[in-house]
Amino acid sequence: MSSRLPSMRTLPTLNPVEAKISALHGKLAPVDGQPTRFCVPRAMAATTAERRALSDVAERLRAELAPSQRRDHVDAMVSRVLLGFEQGRGRGAEEEEVLISEYISALKDLPLAGIHGAAERFRSGTTLLPWSRRWRPSPAEFAAEAREGLIPKRAKLVHIRQIIEAEVYEPPSDEDRAKVQAAAAAWLNRGGETEPGRPSPSPEALAAAREDALHEMGARFRETAAGGHLAQLAARLDAKASAHREQVP
Repeated sequence: MSSRLPSMRTLPTLNPVEAKISALHGKLAPVDGQPTRFCVPRAMAATTAERRALSDVAERLRAELAPSQRRDHVDAMVSRVLLGFEQGRGRGAEEEEVLISEYISALKDLPLAGIHGAAERFRSGTTLLPWSRRWRPSPAEFAAEAREGLIPKRAKLVHIRQIIEAEVYEPPSDEDRAKVQAAAAAWLNRGGETEPGRPSPSPEALAAAREDALHEMGARFRETAAGGHLAQLAARLDAKASAHREQVP
């Protein structure tokens, strides 16, 4: 078991591009009915150079989020965190090895960057999740802290993908808007004509026609009922219904 902390060689960062990620992501608009797709006006879309730089950042993030394959590196990080707790207090080498193995098993599917960040936060007492500094972190607490620290990296990777894959559209120009407004105004100024030279009836005329129709139907009902010919009334209603169905396309 080694207590030597491996060097964390970081890949070149692209700070100017990373600083633009939030701004570019904020310009995206969701596509209606497709929550996983976004669009952006052409004037606000990422340029070719920015897209290339964003792809480099995404590649670096994917490398940082890949599960660690170096057991010795994880061993060294865990050993350094446990210094000052129970490690070395009456335990033999075999017991220490078993203890470290429990941590390595809990962290086996996590990236080295997440494990390293969690180790540094435990050592400095600045953990993202609640933890009592009086006790060493359990393997489960260590793994949970590492996962919590990876959330910003995963979110940044998602934002970059959304920026790169966003659909670019041309917003309507002032001339296009003027044409639409003119067409709408022309339609409203037609006065509601349904056919050339035949204006639609006014609301008052429609109400009067409905009232006349009701009076006519009531008079026919009274006339038929007074004569005792209810069957004749039913036949007339059936005939009207049939005629109406034939007229409806």
